[in-house]
Amino acid sequence: MEYGILSLLPPVIAIVIAIVTRQTILSLFIGVWLGSTIISSWNPFVGFTYSITDVVIPSIADPWNAGMLLLVTLAGGFVNILRVTGGARAFAEVATKKVNTRKKAQNFIWGSSFLFSYTEPVLILGTVTRPIADKLKVSRVKLAYILDSMGSPLAAMSPISSYGPFITGLIATQLAVLGLSDNPWSLFIQMIPYNLYGLFAMIGVLFVVNLNLDIGPMYKAEMRAVENGELYGKDDKLMIDESIEEEMMVSNTRADIFSFLIPMVLLMGTIFTVIFWTGNIGENGFRGAFLNSNIVLSIICGFIAGAVGGIIYAKWRYKTSLIYLFDELTNGILKLMIVPLILVMAWSIGSIASTMGLGTYITEFVGNYLPAFLVPLIIFLIGALIAFATGSSWGVFAIMIPIAVPMAASMDINLALAIGAVISGGLFGDHCSPISDTTIMSSTGAAADHIEHVRTQLPYALVIATASAIGFLSSGLTQNVLVGLIVTAIVLLLALYLLNRRVIERGSTIPLKKQTVS
Repeated sequence: MEYGILSLLPPVIAIVIAIVTRQTILSLFIGVWLGSTIISSWNPFVGFTYSITDVVIPSIADPWNAGMLLLVTLAGGFVNILRVTGGARAFAEVATKKVNTRKKAQNFIWGSSFLFSYTEPVLILGTVTRPIADKLKVSRVKLAYILDSMGSPLAAMSPISSYGPFITGLIATQLAVLGLSDNPWSLFIQMIPYNLYGLFAMIGVLFVVNLNLDIGPMYKAEMRAVENGELYGKDDKLMIDESIEEEMMVSNTRADIFSFLIPMVLLMGTIFTVIFWTGNIGENGFRGAFLNSNIVLSIICGFIAGAVGGIIYAKWRYKTSLIYLFDELTNGILKLMIVPLILVMAWSIGSIASTMGLGTYITEFVGNYLPAFLVPLIIFLIGALIAFATGSSWGVFAIMIPIAVPMAASMDINLALAIGAVISGGLFGDHCSPISDTTIMSSTGAAADHIEHVRTQLPYALVIATASAIGFLSSGLTQNVLVGLIVTAIVLLLALYLLNRRVIERGSTIPLKKQTVS
């Protein structure tokens, strides 16, 4: 059955409710319920039952989705073990022997993010690097900005992360529906240079740090940290109770670097071992092993091995109670329970959109009223709006990939370009949204005030998004990846140069002599 314009109602209503209530899960479920009601001949009671039995439960029961739910919860347990055993603090103590200036600290945090691109980077990176940032007087909101910019954008381009398999699974579903023979993992890799916002969000951090480009609210926060040693404002409401964390750290004053190295080595070693095993490296070779492996299983096994390794070492080295350690493993899992709920609702509304033929309707509408070269830009803007409204890039991926891939196929648009526009839109909206799970976790990892993090980060995100939008327009016109990259880079560099000139003219750069902290 064709629902036409009615297929727009579930996601649109979900967006409106999200804007009004700032409740991601509630708004997504109402969207699912509305769609189910329409499918059930406008009977809300039957629609509610349909939502649970035919949409939500199947979304949870799907083997791929179930694996993702297990992955994200175990990530929370691993992060908490790394923290309570003192591993993160031990790493910071070793690192600060060489990293002794504010600029070095910020570049070090940026570079360290690549070590965690296959995990849940925001929480782990924040836990590990916050002691370094604190010691060298980097404001909490600056740390949160770096975490946020290097978290989702980097993970969304990593084939061995929670994002990679999720995105690839959505792509694979659409390829199967359309009868296309493209390899979903190959398309994922091809998408990376078209992910303009994700790429330049990461590159933008380097410009901000190395050009001393602290502007607006960020400049004030950084000046306060440098001149007065105040890492956050007096009225800021930090996402972590530092008094409790200090008490936990006191009990681990003997923690050594092996409390960090053992879990991390086991994490990395297990991930790659399972990848090569499930991908049959002997027959498929190194690249083929990644394309054919079970990435989700690999990461799950890695988190389990890393957490168990940290627990065993803490028990042997510090005689820490096993009951206490396993309690903290459980506590870490519970802290991330909001993420699986968001995922389930995101998958569910994506299922409703697919059932109602939203992709087909929009494809026909856009095909009739918009030229093909505008499609990547429109996809980027719509994705950004949905992500900002719902606070979930995952939801954008689930909603927009089933729309973008058929649209691109029917209009002869590069599939990788269309997918890159979806990912970029989701990342930008997610980056700016105060109700985003990633934004919240960035504030948590940095122990910053959440609203202050959003305020100080927004100017940078808007500049990068504007440059990316122009880049997508250029890519749509030329269907060429290099043109989009070059145009985005030029626009971004010009915008940052003009902002830098404005800051210099006002005399508001942080003096270089204050950049070194002994």
